Amino acid sequence: MLSKRLSNRRLTVDVLALMFGLSAWIGINGIYVQLPLIINTAPEGWSLPAYMVMLVQFANLGPILYTLYINSLCRYTNWAHDNFIIYGLLAAATTTTFILAFLYTRTSIIFGGEHSTALLSLMFVTAIVGCTSSVLFMPYMRNYREIYLVSYLVGEGLSGFIPSLVALIQGVGGNVKCNDITKPGSDLLEFELQYPEPMFSTFVFFIFLGSLLFLSLLSFVGLNKLPVALGELVKLPGSMETLPTDTKAPPSYKTNAGWTMPKHTYCYLLTLMAGVSCLGHGTLPSIQSFSCMPYGNLAYHLTVTLSAIASPLAMSLGFIIKNPKINILNGLTCLILIFSGFIYYLALKSPTPPLQDSWLGLLIVVVSWITVSGLIGFVKMGITTLFRPDPGRGLYYTGVATQVGSLIGAVTTFVLVNHVKLFQSYYPCPH
Repeated sequence: MLSKRLSNRRLTVDVLALMFGLSAWIGINGIYVQLPLIINTAPEGWSLPAYMVMLVQFANLGPILYTLYINSLCRYTNWAHDNFIIYGLLAAATTTTFILAFLYTRTSIIFGGEHSTALLSLMFVTAIVGCTSSVLFMPYMRNYREIYLVSYLVGEGLSGFIPSLVALIQGVGGNVKCNDITKPGSDLLEFELQYPEPMFSTFVFFIFLGSLLFLSLLSFVGLNKLPVALGELVKLPGSMETLPTDTKAPPSYKTNAGWTMPKHTYCYLLTLMAGVSCLGHGTLPSIQSFSCMPYGNLAYHLTVTLSAIASPLAMSLGFIIKNPKINILNGLTCLILIFSGFIYYLALKSPTPPLQDSWLGLLIVVVSWITVSGLIGFVKMGITTLFRPDPGRGLYYTGVATQVGSLIGAVTTFVLVNHVKLFQSYYPCPH
């Protein structure tokens, strides 16, 4: 009976792990997919994504504090201590998202300029949850059979898929319209921008996100309290269940103390993770508005939502591809660089990129973003999968590499957008 129980995965635990993973980045992803609606009235304009990406990097204070905690204050911390930290983070994210629904339009004057202080400050709290999840949530899943890590990763991917799908249904109402308000006899043309209404408001969207985060909190409670989940915990070394008598038992129940990886491969994969994270979480999101908005508000909306859907779909391939080859990851990384370079070119050509007023231009920019987002998601999944059997701290260092790469990309692009003024905004109406 013991062998039979060990050989089967528990669907309930899969669902709980998936919902736990959903909480990782759903707050940040939800705000990002609302940008096509928020950016039109935000005082920062097209620079708002760069501010948001930069603020997400400041949220790395969370993983830094956690790293100090596990390395100095509590070197021999028990996994149960992490429970309380995660409970606090999920509760804070849930509460903040509900508050965001009411205050996201509030602005204030800082250093002589108007800024979306309520939106950015409340987003900072949800960003701390996302950043800390890389070094806390994912390694925490090592307490359970490793087959549930893929469920967690799919849930983390769904944290972008679900908000994007809902935002796709919400829509933006189409492209902005220019109403001529030129005064009779005046030689100066004046236009008023009219933004079509979506199917439902941003307020309703944030309430929906807060509800999902609350369900994620309940799921984490279930992982720690339900007997079916406790039965899937990795057994202690002295337990009789460490080595099952059934030789056909899942690999996760066999000792992985002999796991090895060459040092140069270990360092290379961490560098590769940092590189794709630099593009996927730092550089590309900061210039997304400049590469898409010249093709219309609809193009920006489709790009934001569909590219966010592509990443979790690519990560879900982890259920099929167990151990991707490094050569395949190298080839896909080359494709990522090619598509990223093309997107960067479109952003540099703003406000008059190629094929601006044709459906072909809209199609090319949307497909390019979907492709690069899917490739980045797959490469990140592949690297994480290779580190999954590591009995050491491979998953922890994977999370650290993710945050370091994201920070480098965000800081560099923030300077280029807001100080060097390398990218120019597009105005839809004639001057």
